[in-house]
Amino acid sequence: MGKFEYLSVLTSIIIGLAIANLLSGAARLIQLRHRVRPHATTFCWMALLFLANMQIWWAAFERRDSAAFSFFAFLLYLAMPIGVFLASYLVLPDLGDEDEVDLAANFGRNVPWFFGLLGAVPVVSLAEEALRDGHLPHDGDAAFRVFFAAFCLLAACIRNPRFQFWNALLALACFVAYVATLFLQLG
Repeated sequence: MGKFEYLSVLTSIIIGLAIANLLSGAARLIQLRHRVRPHATTFCWMALLFLANMQIWWAAFERRDSAAFSFFAFLLYLAMPIGVFLASYLVLPDLGDEDEVDLAANFGRNVPWFFGLLGAVPVVSLAEEALRDGHLPHDGDAAFRVFFAAFCLLAACIRNPRFQFWNALLALACFVAYVATLFLQLG
């Protein structure tokens, strides 16, 4: 087993746990559908988080030929799936057998933390890439990451449900376009 394979195991476990939480949460919402008030904003963020987990895992393949792995560089890289993992837990409430599941209230309670974690992921991604390559990238990929981080900072400050709904739709559409533009082919 090479260095890449060895280090990718931990990354894959964290991503797998986040995806398992999102998928089991979706299944639980279906089971509890008679007690769940639908919340389109939450559903959009669940879809985006699923895609973000997949994109982080997919992009990790680009590191397969890298010979230089340091402990702190790996910690910085690991911060990306950890941030998305934590956001994946915040987007859904604990889905026990309570009387009613209020997705909108859960999302509203978690807005600053959710967007703080989600906005930190592209910032950490840029820092990790700068550390690895010795310079900040100046391309469309980097521009999208800066835009997404700023987008999250703005969203963390605005509690208006209508804004949050349109923000979630726009973020999902932009993220799908981003992935389609940059990551359709496995490097």
